[in-house]
Amino acid sequence: MKLTTLLTALVFVAVAKGAPSEDRIYGGATVTTAIPYLVSITIDEQHVCGGWIYSPDWVVTAASCVYGILPSQLKVVVGQVSLIQPDIDEVWISVFRTHIFEGYDNATQLHDIAMLQMATSIPFVPAANILYEEPEVGIPAEFAGWGGTFEGGLPSTKLRKIATVTVPGDCSSYTALEFAPNYMLCAGSTTDTSSPCHYDEGSPLVQTFGGTTYAVGIMSKNKGCGLGAQPTLYTRLASYYSWLYRIGGAQPTP
Repeated sequence: MKLTTLLTALVFVAVAKGAPSEDRIYGGATVTTAIPYLVSITIDEQHVCGGWIYSPDWVVTAASCVYGILPSQLKVVVGQVSLIQPDIDEVWISVFRTHIFEGYDNATQLHDIAMLQMATSIPFVPAANILYEEPEVGIPAEFAGWGGTFEGGLPSTKLRKIATVTVPGDCSSYTALEFAPNYMLCAGSTTDTSSPCHYDEGSPLVQTFGGTTYAVGIMSKNKGCGLGAQPTLYTRLASYYSWLYRIGGAQPTP
């Protein structure tokens, strides 16, 4: 099952303006195989956000992605690369229940985190561990998603990855109401050649060390994407360990 409405829109754009670009995350590189821990969150079978596998029965995403949405409208797609072409390991899974963090503020996006309980278990779970401490300074962070090239644009037709994200970033351009350091992680730089965009929300910022991939943040919001864009704000996963454990239980050891 694929995104027929999106495909129709893309065909219309191609006729009107020429073939659409696949360079959606600003910069980055096309991914040819699925990223094991990464999922697409869909509403009425249309991609809206990313997410990551916590366990066979739970997926983590941004609360802003599912706020006000019924579980029956949601599906999680694992093993996906293309939004319009069938992928060999692609599986669509219905959502049984959504758990949005109790203190989530939809106006400021403070506590922008949610857990989705699957209706049926995910058949393969190479989960990204939660990093219980602060992100490791000096270790490159990576990010992947199906985001658009600009705010309000269509999502990417193919998954793309940013190989290097600056951690931490300088978020002095954000006000105190926009950036709460105890609960948010600032990452990215005006000198970075890539940045997340709309439809990348919910995707994890990850670091790999000691042979293990760790999710350190969830893409929450930014002030646009492109060369020279301001850093992106991520939900700081280390601040939510007790909540994730209470809702989803202990995470399996990779």
